[in-house]
Amino acid sequence: MNPKSAIFSQYLSDYEMEKITSDEKFIRRVLEFEIALAKEQSYLDIIPKKASEEIGRVLAELTISPEDLRQGTLLNGVPILPLLELVKEKLSTESRTYLHFGATSQDAMDTAMVLMLREALGVINERLTTLEDNLSQLRKKYGDTPCMARTRGQLAIPITFGHKIDAWLEPLKRHETRLTTISKGALKIQLGGAAGNRAEYHEKGETLSNALASALQLSGGSSWHAQRDSLCELTNWLAIISSILGKMGADISVLSQSEINEVTENAEGGGKSSAMPHKNNTILSEALVALAKLNAGLQSQMLLCLIHTNERDATAWILEWSCVPQMLINTATSLGHAIAISKKVRVHTDNMRLNVERFKNQG
Repeated sequence: MNPKSAIFSQYLSDYEMEKITSDEKFIRRVLEFEIALAKEQSYLDIIPKKASEEIGRVLAELTISPEDLRQGTLLNGVPILPLLELVKEKLSTESRTYLHFGATSQDAMDTAMVLMLREALGVINERLTTLEDNLSQLRKKYGDTPCMARTRGQLAIPITFGHKIDAWLEPLKRHETRLTTISKGALKIQLGGAAGNRAEYHEKGETLSNALASALQLSGGSSWHAQRDSLCELTNWLAIISSILGKMGADISVLSQSEINEVTENAEGGGKSSAMPHKNNTILSEALVALAKLNAGLQSQMLLCLIHTNERDATAWILEWSCVPQMLINTATSLGHAIAISKKVRVHTDNMRLNVERFKNQG
């Protein structure tokens, strides 16, 4: 079954992130890139101001559906060519010449992807903050409760529940701090032209790129057509967030086992069994573990994108189109589930203390 199907949506997917990563949003971001490119080119006298104004006006009002690009994408391997053809039909003969001037399809697609990442990371960071706040409150309320440590599946020594919560919370805090540096490298304008060296713009290439970056509120710098390390570093950040949450889910699943019974994942109900109505299955925690494994697998594919042969390699590029949106969806879904757990979990402090006493009385 497809995790994005109506049946599984919200359990293994996320409505908000699906919209952010949708084809409709991608098309709008490409048009946003083309509008900004033409405007900044006119400021630098690369194209006429009249053409820039017409491009900006027409593209701002234009609506293109994913279906409009389907056949052209099949023929050309990228959606930019059919998109530009549709746009040119709406422009005057003179302005058509200056649309997408000096740029290549990868410039438009990579910048659109970066704009998607920026919006998506805003949502993810907001949810991360909410989860950290919830876990901090949980620690404040139950952190001093004695409970048992378990190492290699066996009882170890008494600790506090706060020690367990720290194993989820502290890595999240560290990783949130890392995002600032990682984002600066990954949320970067792409403008390289045919071979990535901006030859079409001559001595104005660097100035244009930096101006376009400023207009779109992205980082500037050199072209990264065949340099995908910053992008892979960001997707690795997503995979690590998912794995931290996967550890939280795995811990809660163990603590919820009937013979341990130190927490109930969702005290408000859910996790029912069709055959055993007495059960309260840890369905959100199980999803955290599964989504962490999915993102780990996708990150292994992302590392292959570093092998971008020469100045462009579509085989590596295609992997990103599949992996990046899905990793964003998986991460957002995981955070949504973890927030729900942090709100609805019931901590059985009496059972925690009882398990400690049983351990002490073993002799």
